[in-house]
Amino acid sequence: MEFTPLQRIAFLVLRILGSLIFITAGINHIFKTAGATAKLQKSAFGHLATTIAPAESLIILSGIGLLVGGILLLAGFKTKLAALGLLAILVPITLTVQITNPDGAGPLFKNIALIGMLLFFILSGAVYYGLDQVLSLKKKAAYQTIGNKHYINVLALGALLTLGSCTTTGTIAQSSTQQSASKQKYAVLISQPSHLKAAVNTAESITKDSNYNSEAFVIMACGKSVEAFQKGSEMAPFIEQGSALGVTFKICGMSLKQFKVDQSTLVDGLEVEPNGLTYMFDLQQQGYKTVEL
Repeated sequence: MEFTPLQRIAFLVLRILGSLIFITAGINHIFKTAGATAKLQKSAFGHLATTIAPAESLIILSGIGLLVGGILLLAGFKTKLAALGLLAILVPITLTVQITNPDGAGPLFKNIALIGMLLFFILSGAVYYGLDQVLSLKKKAAYQTIGNKHYINVLALGALLTLGSCTTTGTIAQSSTQQSASKQKYAVLISQPSHLKAAVNTAESITKDSNYNSEAFVIMACGKSVEAFQKGSEMAPFIEQGSALGVTFKICGMSLKQFKVDQSTLVDGLEVEPNGLTYMFDLQQQGYKTVEL
């Protein structure tokens, strides 16, 4: 089947725009490892991946693969192999992180769409205007069907599209960063049952005061404070008050074992972290302002 020049350019645009997603994701995995690592660790099926290697190592390796594969796809060089490699990275990410993504089904179906695009390039290659075609044409000396000038013009158009897309991506990323910077996230570590009341009251004050511009508030219960979260506890009203404010309650798993508190006796809706202290360190890496009572 012979395609028109406009259809050929459409294939080029699809390859360029699709590759930019992988390049951007790869850069984020390499240079913003903490955020991606936290998502993997929190995902319901993340443990399936972390049995192979530590979460941070997996994120960095996947970032390198996404970046290299995205660049190869952008250039149209070894396109089928590059698309196959990207697919091998994208499928595990989709199965472990995006299926249970708390942000909703949008990221999941974005990955499904990308999988469809990769399958197209695995079967078809770069199709037009890639380095694969340049090398093939040189080997076969078959420049009769595509004039050099026309080919260079199309590649120049592709470069302009790439530059424009990168500029747009950078502007969006910068805008997103500025918006995130305007929001604040807070976390309080408590060690005694009585601390729960003070922490919830603080969350209420911060929520009502626009000067704090609160986006998230976490209460991490360690030590003896885990007893306050048992069903029937006199602190139950403060847990309900905090939940109504949007507070996320976290319970230290080590403290549960230390004070012999059965997890089944805890109030519903709580999240247990294996180690409360390391979790607080993770929050600090994610930009949370933390305090210990």
